[in-house]
Amino acid sequence: MNRYRFDMLKISFTGLVLAFAPFALANHISTASVTADCTSFTLTATGAELNHTATFAVKYTVTLTPMSGPAIVITDSFPVTPDAAGNFNASTTHALSGLNGTYTLTGTASLLENGVIQNTVSIVFTPGTLTCHLGGTGCPATIGFWKNEKKHPFPNGVQSAGLTIGGVAYSKSDLYTILNNNGGDAVAILGRQLVGALLNLAAGAKDNATADVAITTAESLLQANSLNLLTSSVDPSSTLGQALLMQEGILDGYNSSDFNTCSEGAGLTLGGS
Repeated sequence: MNRYRFDMLKISFTGLVLAFAPFALANHISTASVTADCTSFTLTATGAELNHTATFAVKYTVTLTPMSGPAIVITDSFPVTPDAAGNFNASTTHALSGLNGTYTLTGTASLLENGVIQNTVSIVFTPGTLTCHLGGTGCPATIGFWKNEKKHPFPNGVQSAGLTIGGVAYSKSDLYTILNNNGGDAVAILGRQLVGALLNLAAGAKDNATADVAITTAESLLQANSLNLLTSSVDPSSTLGQALLMQEGILDGYNSSDFNTCSEGAGLTLGGS
C-alpha cells in the first residue's frame, strides 16, 4: 500500500472514530438523592459542565403514593450555582406534615438553564417507603397487654380489617398467632414487637419518631426479602437477622410505655370502646 492510500485510510478511520465518539453532556444534573422521614425530606443534587453565563436551578417532583387513596405530589425548585470548575453540589429541605400510613416514594429531578430543561434523572430515595402515623395521646403497651384478647381487645378497625405489614395482609387471627409465636428466629422475634407497635398506634398511642423509622425499616426489610411473619424464618446470627433484630430492639423500647415515659396503656382506644 502506498503512503498516500495509507494516509487517506488513516484520516478516514479517525473520522469514523470521531463521528461515533460520545459527546460530553454539557450543563447537566448528574445525581439526585432524597433522605426522608415523616416530617421532611432533604434532596441533594450534583451536576457538572455548567457555564458561568447562565442561571441554573434544579426542579424536582417527589410523589408519595399511599397504599390507598390519592398520591401526594410535591413539585418545587431551588437555584444552584456552579463552582469555578462548573460543578455543583446543592441541597434543599422540604417539610412534610399530616402523613398517616405507608407511602412509596418516587420522583425525578431536572436541571434548568435559564428556565429550559437540560436533562432529567431519577431520584434515589432512602428509604424507598415511609410508614407514618399522626399519633394520639395514649401510652404504648407491651405485647403481653395485647395478647390478652378478653381484657384488651384490638381496636375496632384492626378487628375488622386486620393489618397490612410489609405488603402482606394479616387478619385479626393472624395477628394473635404472631404475638404468641415464641420462636427464636429473627422474623418471629421482630414480628411480635412490630405487631405490638402497630396495634399501639392503631389504638391512638403517642407517636415516636425513632419508632416510626424502625417500623419503616422493618417493613422495608420484610418486603425486600419476601418475608412473611407467619411462615418465614431467618437465622438471628445472619446479616439480615441482625438487621431485623436491631429494629425489634427499638420497637420493644417503644412498646414498653414509650421507653418508660408514661403509664402503660393509658388513653388507648380499645375494641368496643
